[in-house]
Formats: sequence, structure tokens, C-alpha cells
Amino acid sequence: MEKMWYFIIGMDNEQEKPSTRQKILDSAIDLFAMKGYTETSVRELAAAVGIKEASLYNHFPSKNAILEEIMEEYEQFTSTVFQIDKLAAIKKNPTADGILSSMTLVFPEGKEKYYLQMLYVIFQEQHRNPTVRKFLAEHYILGNEYTIRTMIENLIEMGIVCPDTDPYFWAQMHSSLLYTFASRHMMGIGDNAPDFPGVHMAEMLRKMYDLMLKTCGV
Repeated sequence: MEKMWYFIIGMDNEQEKPSTRQKILDSAIDLFAMKGYTETSVRELAAAVGIKEASLYNHFPSKNAILEEIMEEYEQFTSTVFQIDKLAAIKKNPTADGILSSMTLVFPEGKEKYYLQMLYVIFQEQHRNPTVRKFLAEHYILGNEYTIRTMIENLIEMGIVCPDTDPYFWAQMHSSLLYTFASRHMMGIGDNAPDFPGVHMAEMLRKMYDLMLKTCGV
């Protein structure tokens, strides 16, 4: 079942105010993205929220626990991106666009910056924090590759691509493109910075799947 995103509306039609815990996460994402995880102190984070440092520890036992929750929230959101159940529609549209329609990332309204900053923080810390490195390996890289392999195996069963199509090759191609693109965006390299490169990323993946269908299509 697809996850739906809702705005919580109160009786007075005003959006429910975020909890202190959510304020801590929001401020942490802002500060970590702007200054860096290591360079942001717990005292500075508490001040940004408007609470005492001791009060912050009532919500999170450590700064690393905040980072772990950021990663968990990002993983929960991105787990809705690849929707294998939509693959049946590709039979009617066996094109790269048809494939991409089954893996569309749509940010909740008003939360685009929030999730992009999350990804920025995660990539920023990958070489310094073993917890982040493990998360990226398991969820961002291997998790995505598993999903893409599953998708291509479904395409083989549907007769859209040849039986000898290598799911591992195309899954690693997909994963490498995403990882390289995200890294370039994080470092501000090329025409894709500083704006979010979502459209460019979609074009790049479209070309990859066009190539797959051209070389492996039935």
C-alpha cells in the first residue's frame, strides 16, 4: 500500500505546531548542512531550538542519535520511491518513461529542502562516521541495487527485455549514476549546483533505460 502524505489540520485550520523533538531534528538538519555535523556543538543546537542543553538530552541521548534518526527518517521516505507494483503498466508503455514512472521520487509539498539537506548531511559524513558509511552501503547503494535488480527481473518475466539481460549490471549502473550525481551535487560541481538536480537526474536515468531497452529489449 502506498504511503500518503497529509498536512495535519487543527480545529482552527492552523497546521499543528511541531514537537520539541521535531524542532531539534529540523534545527540539526539546518546546522549540520550549513556547518557540518562535526563542527556543530550540542550547545549550539540547543540554542537554535531555544532550549537548554540538558533539555535536549531528554529527547536524544547524543548528537549521533540525532544523526541516526535523520538517516532513519530519510530511509523511511525513500522506501516509497520504488514501487514495483506499478511495473505492470510498463506493458502498455515499454519505454524508459514507463520504467521511470514506477520509481518516481516526489517530495512532500514544502519539504523539498528538508529531505535534500538530509541527503547532503548523510553524504557529508560518509567518510568520517562509520554509522553513516554503513547506512549508505546498506540502504542507499545495496538497497537500491536490490530493488533495481528485482525490477529488471520483472521486466524479463514480462517479456519486455531479453532473458539474458544482466540485472546486476544495470542495477550497478543505476546505483553508480545516482551516487555520482548526489556526490557532485553535494560538492557543488558542474551545472547542477546549487539547484536541486532532480530534472537532470531523471534525464540521465532516462538515457540509461533507453540504452537498456535498445540493447536488451525484445
